[in-house]
Amino acid sequence: MKFSITTKIILTIFSLLILPMVATGSWIYLGINQSYSQMEQERGVGNLQSANEMMHYMGENWESLVKTNAYWADLHTAVAQGDRDWIANNVLNVMDSNKSLVGAYLTDLQGTLILKRENEPIGFDAQLAKAALALGADRTRTGLMQTDQGLMLVGIAKVTDEQGEAKPNAMLFFLQRVDEPFLKQVNLVTHAQIMLYDGHQVVSTYEGFQKAEAPDLFAQVRGQRAPLTLSQVTDEGQETQTLGPLTDLFGDTIGFLGTQTLSETGKQIRNDLLQRAGLGGIILLALGGIVAFSLYNRLSRPLARLSGEMVRVAAGDLTENAEMRKLSQTSSRDEMGEIVRSFLAMTEGLKHLVSVLHVESNALSDRSREFAASTEEAKSTLHMIAASSADVTMLVDRTFEQVEQASVQLHALEAQAQNIARNSEQAVLAAEQMRESAGVGQSQMERSISTMRDVESSSAENEQRVVQLQAVAQSIHEIVDDIKAIAKQTGMLALNASIEAARAGEQGRGFAIVAQEVAKLSDQSRTATEQVESLVKRIRASVVDVCETSGELRERLGVGVEQVQSTSQAFAEILQHVGSVEQQIREIRDEAGLQEASTVTGVNAVDAVREMASEMVASVTDAAQASEESLQTMQVITENSNQLAELAEELREGISKFRLK
Repeated sequence: MKFSITTKIILTIFSLLILPMVATGSWIYLGINQSYSQMEQERGVGNLQSANEMMHYMGENWESLVKTNAYWADLHTAVAQGDRDWIANNVLNVMDSNKSLVGAYLTDLQGTLILKRENEPIGFDAQLAKAALALGADRTRTGLMQTDQGLMLVGIAKVTDEQGEAKPNAMLFFLQRVDEPFLKQVNLVTHAQIMLYDGHQVVSTYEGFQKAEAPDLFAQVRGQRAPLTLSQVTDEGQETQTLGPLTDLFGDTIGFLGTQTLSETGKQIRNDLLQRAGLGGIILLALGGIVAFSLYNRLSRPLARLSGEMVRVAAGDLTENAEMRKLSQTSSRDEMGEIVRSFLAMTEGLKHLVSVLHVESNALSDRSREFAASTEEAKSTLHMIAASSADVTMLVDRTFEQVEQASVQLHALEAQAQNIARNSEQAVLAAEQMRESAGVGQSQMERSISTMRDVESSSAENEQRVVQLQAVAQSIHEIVDDIKAIAKQTGMLALNASIEAARAGEQGRGFAIVAQEVAKLSDQSRTATEQVESLVKRIRASVVDVCETSGELRERLGVGVEQVQSTSQAFAEILQHVGSVEQQIREIRDEAGLQEASTVTGVNAVDAVREMASEMVASVTDAAQASEESLQTMQVITENSNQLAELAEELREGISKFRLK
């Protein structure tokens, strides 16, 4: 499908302006919608937190009610005395004044039922022991529990006196049904509809809640930590449901607690945005229509007239007609006027070009025939040049072969001279490396002699220190003997003190304890001195071994110094011989270098002759090839000149088709 330029411009305007504006508006609408949904979700989480706090507050009130009735000295006494009538008339009768109570139970501390009162059978007796076990060491607790009659708020308190000082002797249970009236109390604070699912049934103040979906929602709530938020747009507004886990008295998740809020603000914002967007779209379409009509009048009509004239000029009609005169009267200064003026200028230039070509084509046809005759004469001359260059090429090839043979022989001689020089150089390098290695070895021998003498000196000093250490060990041994004598005397004194303390009887008991401690210290001192004496003996034995080892080391170092000195002298002799050999090899290398230089001079001379011969061969060959190429070129020129003459005739015939007047 072909589109006019006006249609293309209009489509471009729509693509570059209207479509981005629509996309931007849609992006803004979606962003506002998402932000408002996020705000509603945060509001739902806040409502859920308020509902949980209200549930916790009601549980605390319920716990306070149970505690008020359980912390009662008279009840504590009645339980101890087994007075069931007093308990029934003064405690369980609270159900008469508090209609929210559906059951009251009194049990022992293990949960065994003592007395109960129920409005209807609840089936809570079997769970009393489990609830008592959950209470543990606490005095009171409140939580949710499932019963045969549905979910119950259970308050538990141990029976004691008003101050809580008496030892508990029973437990009091109050039960309240968690039903729709209970949730309406929570609704009064949160101002949101409440949904509660206990794993079996749904209790809700929101009539629109789909109870059949409760098990699936519970599975989603239990599978994540954060509250589950469900938001959707309905006819009434933005509906948001927020669900969180519901735990019982034992800390187990049994269901979910949720809130439902309905906001009409989001619906109003969306409708307002859609209305404004629709009005903006209509305005844009109207503006687009006006722009399209204006572009049609400014572009399509002049372009259609210009297109017709271009077709006429393309057919070869360059004469001036009525449409051409209308175009020449265009006064517009915009791009369309520039195009028309350029077309008129192109038409005038084409007229001038056709007239010039008509004259030049006649002249070209005559000159091309003359050129073809000249090329035929040049072809015969080139044939003679090609025959002469062939004879010269044969003579130059024979000279080049003789020079090539001489060059091969000189190159072989040059290679032999280079091998001699290279081997001599390698021998010199090897001699230098041998001399350097011998010098390094001699230096290492001298450093080894110095190091061994230092070790010998250090060994002598160590031997003197070991002798001093042996004297110190002897002194320690004498001190240990003195300590042993003192420890022995201390033991005797402790024994005498114990005997005297025994004679003193009761008055000497404290002194006897001191004597025992002194005896223990004496035994410990004797044990320690024996250990020190053993260590001193081992040190003295080690000192003797070190002295003997140092003597042997000193003797071996003396022998090693003599051997290393002999090795150093051998290295000196090696250095002398290596120097003599190196001098002889250097003389051989110099002679080989002179021979190589002479050979290289001869090779260079032969190479120069060979290069000159090669250049001659190349020159003659190039001359022959140039002759052949020139001959071929002249053949092509002859053919082209003939074709040029034919083209000149065709050009003259083609130009004659244009009408200039």
